[in-house]
Amino acid sequence: GNAGRGILSGPALANTDLSILKDFAFRERYRLQFRTEFFNTFNQVNFNNPDNYVEDGPGTFGAIQSARAARVIQFALKFIW
Repeated sequence: GNAGRGILSGPALANTDLSILKDFAFRERYRLQFRTEFFNTFNQVNFNNPDNYVEDGPGTFGAIQSARAARVIQFALKFIW
């Protein structure tokens, strides 16, 4: 055909990240920081782009076959002096 490259667009991306931290002071000079970070806080489904290769086989062109990572939570302790 005469269609140009890159004419398929993927679904929208909705992502909310959140970070919460608390400092604990001791001995005037030292601090211990506890932090937690949430990536994709509301666990919204974000689909990857559709398949745009005709050679991949029948029935896969234009199909969305995977999604991005779900919610990720990370905890950390940080010593500050």
